[in-house]
Amino acid sequence: MVLLKGPSVISAIIRESLLRNVLQTSVKILGSSIEVTIILSFVGIQHGMGLNPPIVRLNFGIYVSILLLFAFAVSFIFVAIGRYVEVIEMNREIGILRILGASMVYLLGILYQETLLVTILGTTAGIIMTYGTEWVVAMAFSDYLTLETAYRWWPIAGTISAIGPLSGAAFALRKSVTQGVLQALSAEE
Repeated sequence: MVLLKGPSVISAIIRESLLRNVLQTSVKILGSSIEVTIILSFVGIQHGMGLNPPIVRLNFGIYVSILLLFAFAVSFIFVAIGRYVEVIEMNREIGILRILGASMVYLLGILYQETLLVTILGTTAGIIMTYGTEWVVAMAFSDYLTLETAYRWWPIAGTISAIGPLSGAAFALRKSVTQGVLQALSAEE
């Protein structure tokens, strides 16, 4: 987390949020990197099969692709719900910022900046993990599967992996604003 220290474009609120719980931040980065790895592996398998693959390679590639799509769907839902719950847990902080005059656009901007920072780090880690996956596939399944690197899919995979947490944050913010103001104004802890 050395990236988050010192003067930067990242706001102090985001820096504090990410540094407050390093384990939670690491899990968010890991979730994003798993999504990117799955997307890039899926695309790499499709590119690796070629135009006329042997029937064994085709069947194995289709089977693995279906498993990867299922794993991506589960990961996507997990990351979106995780971000939703995380924003809901920040009810009090959001309410305090709202009472101090923060607009919905400002709050959404903070949540989006934090999510995009985590997604960029997760995309970088996912690309590295994809190279590890390519090595494992080349060692273990070289007769049945070929995984090619699809460089042009790197930003696409990062964008797709950002959609889940961004939408989770937006949905949670709508609910959190009203509850947060009430919670911030109440005297209970």
